[in-house]
Amino acid sequence: MNVVTKVVNILLNIITVCGGDMELPINYKQTHWSVRKQARELYVEQQKGLCCFCNKPLVGSPSEMVVSAKINTKIFPKSMFDYPVHLHHCHKTDMTIGAVHARCNAYMWQYLNQ
Repeated sequence: MNVVTKVVNILLNIITVCGGDMELPINYKQTHWSVRKQARELYVEQQKGLCCFCNKPLVGSPSEMVVSAKINTKIFPKSMFDYPVHLHHCHKTDMTIGAVHARCNAYMWQYLNQ
């Protein structure tokens, strides 16, 4: 994809968000961070504040299975756990799936290859 196409896609996504007409899922890689933030917030609302992986409240801790799992923090970016809620996406299609705890995201990456 060339630079012009990327810029057009970003602008279209921003216009969609600003207009309040965001449709989920979105393409994670082709979307500006500000649009991904809006998508994450919309997923949180649609999921009624629950993690789409462990089904526990996003304002609290993940499930015991996820909390007790050994996470190798060295395989993740240093900023991985700076933000408690992540926008989960499929690494094959780049389409978003839902909002998850940061630790659930790490768990899925490390143990489930997602």
